[in-house]
Amino acid sequence: MYRLNAFLIFLVSFLYSECSDLDYDLCLQYSYACEWNEETGQCQDIGGGGGGDGSADGPYQYATISESDGLRNGPDYRDGVVYYPINGNPPYRSIVLTPGWGGNSASISNWAEFYASHGFIAMRVGPNDEINDSHQQRGEGLLDGIESIKQENSRISSPLYGMIDENNFSVSGYSMGGGASHNAAMMDSSLKTVISLNPTVIFEDCSLCPLDGGYCICLVPEFVNHAIPSLIFAGEVEVNELSAYEGMLGQDIYDNMPAVTDKIMFEGAGSGHGFAASPYGEVAQYALNWLKYYAMDDANACESLLEIPSTSSEYLTNISCEQSINGDINQDSIVNIQDVILMINLVLASDYDYLADINIDNTVDILDVVQLVNLILN
Repeated sequence: MYRLNAFLIFLVSFLYSECSDLDYDLCLQYSYACEWNEETGQCQDIGGGGGGDGSADGPYQYATISESDGLRNGPDYRDGVVYYPINGNPPYRSIVLTPGWGGNSASISNWAEFYASHGFIAMRVGPNDEINDSHQQRGEGLLDGIESIKQENSRISSPLYGMIDENNFSVSGYSMGGGASHNAAMMDSSLKTVISLNPTVIFEDCSLCPLDGGYCICLVPEFVNHAIPSLIFAGEVEVNELSAYEGMLGQDIYDNMPAVTDKIMFEGAGSGHGFAASPYGEVAQYALNWLKYYAMDDANACESLLEIPSTSSEYLTNISCEQSINGDINQDSIVNIQDVILMINLVLASDYDYLADINIDNTVDILDVVQLVNLILN
């Protein structure tokens, strides 16, 4: 009871404080909103992510781990770099990303920065051969990247030592890399989700595809028969740019995936193959909410996925959201003081429960307590 009373006194004092009112220790404690300025010797509001180009606009600063820092050099990819949030909320969930045809690891860095600034580990990997590596090889590279992240969890000198959720990995990619994410899903049923950005696919199988020009290439349900929840971005006029991939783009992947697999197809109005090449606007918003829902079990993010984006020409989905009462942490259908006590215990234990993350910032803290108390009073 003494700890609870002390915390409530601290809570009241913080409610009426700004970052500039905090001392050094408290400034570090609330690093999601504040940062210490060594030059002025004062706490100040934080400026968001560390990308500098607007793509990393989440609440966390981030850092990187490269192979020169001790990161494993996987045989199925090249130039792996891990991005991770500073002072985030471990255990961290992870996503591995790979670029399109001709692109190297760095060409997908904007998405890695974006996810890291929102509290996820994001690893970018490139193909060993940027021109000749197949979709299948790139899919294997994504899974090899997961192995490298897992090894960071047990590498004592890693800044992520002991901080990684080893059962929570997602994959993503742009263009050829987006198609490769479905290859990875076909190989690894433990993945949490797929986010494919303007994907292209090539499957060659003469037992399922007709022979045409010496090749047996097509897209049929057997090739994307996986149960991994998949968010697919596509461009309305993309086929005009990639006529050779007609029948093998994002819209076609969605149509051929199992009806029982959770999926969304977000087609950008008037957009071509570059629609989801970078995180911006509703593309970034829907990708982040998808990852929060399926990797973080954040039910609050699900409802936003059912809203039709203003920039879409077509938006298809088969998902449904479980209904929950905002602030009902113990799920007894009532929001009351019992929920406040549960939330305070989570804060004191530095623990996380998505039901208690009222402001959806991947952290349960006094700001969530304040919002919950307001819900009860109103």
